[in-house]
Amino acid sequence: MLTTDDYLKILETCTIKGQDDAIIRALRYIDLGYPIMLYGPSGNGKTTIAEHLLTYLGGGKDTFYEIEGTEGMNEYHIIGGFHPLSMSGNSALAEQFVYKHGIVARAIFDRKNLLIDEFTHAPSSAYSGLFMLLSLGKLPLEYKETTLTKPDGWVLIATANFGDEGTYRLSNALKRRFVPIDIDYPSSSTERTLLASITPDLDEKVVEGILTFANETRAIWKKDRGIPQGLSTDGIIRMARYCELSMKQGSDHVSAFMDAAFQQSTIISDETDPHSLHRVQELAISVGDAL
Repeated sequence: MLTTDDYLKILETCTIKGQDDAIIRALRYIDLGYPIMLYGPSGNGKTTIAEHLLTYLGGGKDTFYEIEGTEGMNEYHIIGGFHPLSMSGNSALAEQFVYKHGIVARAIFDRKNLLIDEFTHAPSSAYSGLFMLLSLGKLPLEYKETTLTKPDGWVLIATANFGDEGTYRLSNALKRRFVPIDIDYPSSSTERTLLASITPDLDEKVVEGILTFANETRAIWKKDRGIPQGLSTDGIIRMARYCELSMKQGSDHVSAFMDAAFQQSTIISDETDPHSLHRVQELAISVGDAL
């Protein structure tokens, strides 16, 4: 079990700020032995938080494996299967196969914790072999006629963007086997403090303009999914850094803001939907006019 000091150290050393409640909630469920899934909008630090937790819990970055979900992933990558030797260049081996463990089996064999990043970028069928492991702590390896047992204290963390473009919908049965931890957008005060440390010389009007632009795009996303995503914390940082540099090179604060906002508009809008892009650009103009 983690101590109070462990909780405090994990929070203090995490580079992602404003997510203390979510991190504490995640640690409690990990302490109880549950696999967790960090979900939420892109760019809010889910992967960084997961890596930080696993690094601390294991005692180093070499104590866990990490894999990123892709649309081409299947059970072979997760659990394992037979791999052909036809590419070996040896005709005697051309028709033979070797059994290779998937990332989950390797993690259990090697006593490593596991991070499956972008979990929903792979179809649910890729994870079909995980059900018994997530429910009962057993991992059957069918073709080896053996069953692995989840080690005591073994930690599995997944990250996911529910409902985003380019992601697969998880089956309810698979979703129930994880404890979902929401990594939402941080508060404006948290992001204002962050920008003060990263771009301390940036005009306060521009900072407020960036935060207003971010909050408005997030409101559109939450209200009616009029755009695929709101401006992330990472997007806010990029805007602030660009504006600071642009103004040092002679741009006025409105031009610097508009340039950065239009760039981010292209990133967070749907490039196949002109209305989506136009909506964000109109918002950028409205905020820029108020600076």
